[in-house]
Amino acid sequence: MTKPDSRSDLPRHQREARFLQALAHPARLAIVDLLARGERCGCEIDPYLGLDQSTVSRHLQILRRAGVLKARKDGVRVIYAVRSAAVTRLRDQLARLITQQAREELAQLGGGEPGASS
Repeated sequence: MTKPDSRSDLPRHQREARFLQALAHPARLAIVDLLARGERCGCEIDPYLGLDQSTVSRHLQILRRAGVLKARKDGVRVIYAVRSAAVTRLRDQLARLITQQAREELAQLGGGEPGASS
């Protein structure tokens, strides 16, 4: 039996890790959630998050570099959008996973089975 060469997948794993790291911040997840509803000017994102413009710009840059978001110029404005609907599906899947885990943890604390009603 031959051992699989794990190094062959290293570049893919590095890209995946960079993508997931870009999402691994509450403000960046909030940006993705907002942009999943439609493209927005960067100037609309600042007040939504309640963060200063330079902080939001840094988060947007991280998301763009990782390939989560795309941007286009509209005069002096920069319009941001989620690059792919797959990102939105990933967020939805993550929300379902977190909800399921919370239910299972609550069921364990209560001594019941997940999904069982009291």
